Parts: sequence; C-alpha cells; structure tokens
Amino acid sequence: MDSDIVIRNASSEDEENIKYILEHSRDATIFHTPEWNKLVSEEFGVPNKTIIAKADSTPVGIYTFFVDSKGLFKRIKSTLREADSIYGGPITTDNLKNKKEVIKKLVMQVKDRYVEYYRMYPPPDYDIELLKDLGYNCRKLFTSITKLEGSEEELWSKIDSKRRNLVRKAQANKIKIIPADLSFIDIYYEMLSELFKKVGKTPFPKSYYSSILQEFSQRGWVKFLVALHQGKPIAGAIFLCFKDTVYYWSGASFMEYRNLAPNDLIQWEIIKWARANQYKYYDLVMIERERLPGIAHFKLGFGGELVPIYEAIKRTPLGNLTRCIKALSNPRKTIRRVKKF
Repeated sequence: MDSDIVIRNASSEDEENIKYILEHSRDATIFHTPEWNKLVSEEFGVPNKTIIAKADSTPVGIYTFFVDSKGLFKRIKSTLREADSIYGGPITTDNLKNKKEVIKKLVMQVKDRYVEYYRMYPPPDYDIELLKDLGYNCRKLFTSITKLEGSEEELWSKIDSKRRNLVRKAQANKIKIIPADLSFIDIYYEMLSELFKKVGKTPFPKSYYSSILQEFSQRGWVKFLVALHQGKPIAGAIFLCFKDTVYYWSGASFMEYRNLAPNDLIQWEIIKWARANQYKYYDLVMIERERLPGIAHFKLGFGGELVPIYEAIKRTPLGNLTRCIKALSNPRKTIRRVKKF
C-alpha cells in the first residue's frame, strides 16, 4: 500500500539503514555507497543528497543524486559521470513485492522547478522498464562482464588468442606485476597525463586518485596494480572492489613500453586475483565501440560477456526550452549533431 511507504531525507543516523539496503540489493554497487559519493562531492564540489524509503519501519530503498547547478538552472544526476562515477539510480532491497512502487516514489520525490533534466546510469541487469514507465528515455550502452567461475585454466581459455599471446609476451619480457600503494601515485599520474595529452585532455586532479586509494584501501574496496620492467613502473591500473564484483576503473601506461604488453598482463593478474579472492564478476565498465574502438577491442578480449547498460534521461519543459534556445543560437553545431543520426 502507498501509505506503508515513507520517503524522507537520509541523515547521519541512517548509516545502518543504508548499509542494510546496500547489503540486500543485487543492484548495489560501490558507486551507490555514501563513502564514494561523499568523496566525489568533496573532490568536484557538486553536492549530493540521499533519500531513503521505509516500509513499516524497514529500510527498503535509497536514491542518491547530485545537484549540478548551472547558473539558475539545475541538473539532477544520480551519478557524476564527469568523475567516472559509473552506476547510480534508485535501488531497493531484493525480493520486494512492491519494488515498482518504491522506485516510483523515490524518483517522484525529487522535484525542482528549475531542473533541466534528470539523468542516471543504472547498473547491469537493472529493470529498465521501471524507468521507462516513469517517462525516462533510455539509450542502450554496453559493458563487458567476466564471470569468474571455474578454474584458472578455464578463465584463461576464454581470453581470445591475441590477448593470451600478449600476456605471454609480457611474461617473456619479464614484466612483473606488483600491488601498489600511494607511493606510486606520482608516477602513475605521469602515465595518465601522457595518455590524456595524446587525446587533448587532462586527467582528473591527482588528489582524486590519491583520495580513492587512501580512503578505500583499508576497506578493501580498491586494488592498485603496477607493472615493472627492469624495476621501473611502466603501467598501472586502479580497480574498485565491492560485494561480489571487481570494477576496472582506471588504467594507463607509458607509450614507449606499450609494445611490451604490460596492460594485458595486468588484466590477467587482476582476473586471477579476483577469482582467488572469491569475487564472482569482473566488470570492465563501458564499452564504446564507436567513440573508443581501440579500448573497446582491448576490453572485449578478456572473456567477458557483452551486457547492456543504459543512460536514462528525462528532460523537463524547461530543459527542452533551453535546448531549443541553444540550437537556435548555434545552428551549425545543431546540424552537425543531426547528421550524426
């Protein structure tokens, strides 16, 4: 019944309630945790808010969202993709009979007359029909998820032959993969800066990567691997670990050592580590074949299954109006966008 569901702002006293929901929701990811979203808000200066749903005093759902203000107008984002905060959206506890009702109440609770749009990126296997019924337009995207079941030999056999050969090449070149800590962050940031410079961009502030390593290492939520060649760090990657899943969050290497295939060996080592530590899934996060074909090809080589994920967006009348004004003010840019479709 509607009257049984109570939605209110979450407070510091709801720590255990939120923890309960995260533990009992198959949709929960590290990107839904208060710890992650607090770190993102502090690093990027975009405030977030969490509302909680209870049914007969039992916590059954949460919805965390960022309020990104652009002048007078606002954009409600349930995850800050600009910070590589990947999955978000309202989640509920498993086996909830009135899940649709709880999701609807959580989403409809977030209203503001100055909002241009509401946007979220639900995790894999999310019931996207729940959002479509609420007026969200859902654009299909993809990720690659490797099931970490079976023996190490079985996982190896699922990797495509090219990647297996590159792993062997890295091993033949005596590349060594080691667990890393904050002492490696400066040289890892050099790798990131070189990588981003190639495409005319800059990485996130170094403090963001440092904060993630510092805040989540003790919780067991992060794994940092570095590849060494003759004792020198030449590649690295940061993985996020939560519940039964490991996420490939960030990776980079020095260009001059790419031919030694350190990145491929890092991937094989994290797969072995995740399996040995009882994780069930390895999510390589976001396959963009058209925009980033090289990275997509790399990620698809490690035995994962292509799984649909979605960008769900709902524009308000205000949002549609501002889009029209922008289109009229820059018609050439609008025409170029239309031609892409």
